[in-house]
Amino acid sequence: MRPVQDVVGQREDEAGLARRALEGERTAWDALVSRHHHRVVVSLLARGIRVDRAHELAQETWARLLQQQQKGMLTELRLPQLAITQATFLAADEVRRVRRESLAGAVEELPESHHPVDPSVSAEQRLLSEEQLSRAQAALQQCSASAQRVFQLACDGQELPHAEVAARVGLSVQRVRQILCEVRKKLRSALEEEAP
Repeated sequence: MRPVQDVVGQREDEAGLARRALEGERTAWDALVSRHHHRVVVSLLARGIRVDRAHELAQETWARLLQQQQKGMLTELRLPQLAITQATFLAADEVRRVRRESLAGAVEELPESHHPVDPSVSAEQRLLSEEQLSRAQAALQQCSASAQRVFQLACDGQELPHAEVAARVGLSVQRVRQILCEVRKKLRSALEEEAP
């Protein structure tokens, strides 16, 4: 368990970075993106987004937040919650757009419309991305139902505090944290696994 001083120092560091980012400091933005990008991607993967698309949506999320800051539209920068929420909105918007396009097209086009493909991505890269997603989903399925529920509550965009997740599932906060670490470790291993 980390000492209380480390946790407090990290919170102060996070608050300082957020304040400097809101003032437009690029290095603060870079540090925040580096710190929270993985969590945003994992939250999208938990929603069933393909790996390559999750990375693209996460990048678009950071670009949108930076634009909002430059326009003076951000008064507070609570991360990773804000980024996860923004990414969730982008993902939902994409799903709505794909549905509209699929309804406007012929029935034969429906499957492809549900799986938009970036023409700049090679077939090999697409296969690798789908393979990584399959491995991540398989790793998540290997977790217990309660672990899957904890992961969903903590990483689905609502970004519920660990205490609230614990209350909802009837576990201690410490156990919720352990479960999240275990699930993230499994997902990370699945994503980093070499293709056979």
